[in-house]
Amino acid sequence: MRNLRDPECCNCGRTPDVLKRSSFIVMTLLLGLALLAGCSGRHEPPSDFDVLFNVNGVERTVYDFESSYVEHLLSTGRSDTKSERNAHLNKMIDEILLASSAANKGLTDHPTYQSALQHEERKSMIDTYFVDRMEEEIPPLTDEEVRLAYAKRLRKVYIRQLYAKDPAELEEAYRELEDGESFVDVANRFYQTSTYDSLAGYLGPVSYFGIDDVVAEAAYGTNEGEYTKPVRSRLGHHILYVEYIEFPGLLTEDDYQYRRQGVKSQLRLRRQRMISNDYIFELMSRLNVETNNPNILKLRDVIEQLDGEGILQEVMEGDASETVWKDDRVASLASSFDPSAELASYIRDGIRRSFTFGDYIQWLPYLSFQESKVRLGASIGRGLRNQVLYEFASEKNYAADERVQKKLQKRGTEILSELHQYELTVAALRDTAAVEVPESFHARLVSGRDVEIRAGYWKIPVKDLKEAQEIKEKLVHGSEGDEGDSYVDPSGFEGYVEIEFGPLDPGQADYDLVRKSIPGVPVVGYSTEDGWLILQVNARDMEEKGTTTNVADIEQTYKVYDAIQSEIDSLRGVADIHIETELFNDIYDVWSPGR
Repeated sequence: MRNLRDPECCNCGRTPDVLKRSSFIVMTLLLGLALLAGCSGRHEPPSDFDVLFNVNGVERTVYDFESSYVEHLLSTGRSDTKSERNAHLNKMIDEILLASSAANKGLTDHPTYQSALQHEERKSMIDTYFVDRMEEEIPPLTDEEVRLAYAKRLRKVYIRQLYAKDPAELEEAYRELEDGESFVDVANRFYQTSTYDSLAGYLGPVSYFGIDDVVAEAAYGTNEGEYTKPVRSRLGHHILYVEYIEFPGLLTEDDYQYRRQGVKSQLRLRRQRMISNDYIFELMSRLNVETNNPNILKLRDVIEQLDGEGILQEVMEGDASETVWKDDRVASLASSFDPSAELASYIRDGIRRSFTFGDYIQWLPYLSFQESKVRLGASIGRGLRNQVLYEFASEKNYAADERVQKKLQKRGTEILSELHQYELTVAALRDTAAVEVPESFHARLVSGRDVEIRAGYWKIPVKDLKEAQEIKEKLVHGSEGDEGDSYVDPSGFEGYVEIEFGPLDPGQADYDLVRKSIPGVPVVGYSTEDGWLILQVNARDMEEKGTTTNVADIEQTYKVYDAIQSEIDSLRGVADIHIETELFNDIYDVWSPGR
C-alpha cells in the first residue's frame, strides 16, 4: 500500500454547506491544462480514464482528481504545488473513508443527504440531457477540421474592429468599406476621433481560443488586409479587419498528434457554445411563455428583504461569477412565499402548464442571488428553462443514465463525509473535559489573520452589471486577458475616481475587492453600500499579521481536530488503499500549470 498522506492536512471543524455547487469553469480550465500535455516530452500522456487510486474498491480516475483539484485551487486561491496535490489526494481518500463510515452508521437516511441528492439528480439530469442534445446538433469533427484548428491556435491575428450595440450603426460604415475606403479612415469617422488616429479601432493580437467564439471564427477566417461582414457576438455587433497574421515557424506531425485531443475538445466545446444560445432561444420561443407580473412583483418585494449584508461580486477576466443562493437564504425564502403561486405559464405539447414558486425554488441553489434581486424576471426565466429541460430529461429517463448516477455517487460521498465530520465536531464540542494542546498545534490555530493593505487604485461607478461588463469590454477591447491588450484611458468615463496610494481600512467598501484583485486587471464588483463598479488596482502592498487566539478557542479547535483525525487514522488502519504513485507523478509533470 502506497500512502502519500500528510498528517498535517485535515479539514476539521467545518459545518457542511449541503448544497455546494460545482463551477462550470472547471471544465474550461481542464481543457486548458490538457493542452499543456506536450511540454514534457512524454509520448503517451495519462488518460482521463486511468484509475489513479482505489479505496476499499472505490475508484477515482485521473479526471476525477484533476477536476476536483482545479476546483480546489479556484475556491482557495492556492498555487499548484506537489505538496498541495498530495494534500488534496489525501483529502479525497479521507472523504471516501469518512463517507463509507457514515453510511454504515445510517446517515444515508439523514434529510440533509436526501435533499442534496435530490438537487444533484435534477441538475445532473438537465446538464447531461443538454450536452446530448448539443452533440446531436453538431456533426462529428473531421481530422481536417481539427488540423485547421490546431494550425489556427498557433497563429496570432492582429485585428481592428468597428463595434456597435445596434447593427444599424454599422450599415453606413460597411457601405463605405465596400466602396473601397480604407478601414482606418472609416474607423476615424465611425468613432468620431477628435484628431486623425492611425490606431483607430485597433485591438492588437488575439488568439484563436482566447476570445469570443464568433469573433474568433470571423477573424481567423479572414485573409490579411481584408474585413468581415458585420457579425454578431455575445458582446454586440462587429466589423473586423485583419491587419496582420503572424504564422508559426514550424508545424510538426508529432506535435499535432500530441495535442490533437485537446484541440478537438476545445473546438467541439466552441461549436456547442455557438449553437446552444440559438437552441435555448428557439426552445423558449416555442413555449409561448406568459409571466404573472403581480406575483413576480410580490416575490421581488420578499427577496428585497433578504440578507441585508453587503454582497461583494467580482467579475474577473470576463467571468461573471456571482454569489449563488445559499441554503439559509433558500430556506428563508421558501417559508416566506406561497409555493403554489404561479410565476409564469407556458405551452408544451399543446398543454398549458404552470411554473410556480415551488418550481422556481427547486432551481434557486443553481441561480445567482444577485440576479434574483436586481433582475428577477431573468432569473425566473432561467429557472423555467431548467424546469423544461428537466421535464424533457425525465421523459427520456435520464435519472437512470450512467453519467448521472456517477455524479450522484460522488455527490453522495461528499455529503456523507461532511455529515460525519459535522457529527464528530458536535460531539467534540460537547465534551467539557480539559485537554492538553500540543505546542506544535498552537501556531496553526490562529483564529484569524489581519491583512494590512496599502494600495493605489481607480474606480468607476456604474448602474448595473450589464453596463459594467460593456465598459470593461471597452477598457480591454474584448481581448479577455490575452498578451498585448490595448487599454483605453479609464479616466474618460463618467464618475472616474483615482485613489492615491495609501492604507485601506478593513471597514472600507473597497477593501475586499482591492484585496482580491489582480493588480493591473480591471474587475467588476458589487456591494449593497455602493452598488456596481469597475475597479483596477495599480499598486498594492499587503502584510499579513496573525491575531491572538484565546485558550478556549485553542482547546475546542484541537478537540475537533483530534476527533476527526482519530477517526481518519482508525479508518485508514483497516482500509485497503492503493495509489498509482507513478501516474500521480506523471500528471503533475505533464498537466500542472507552468510546467
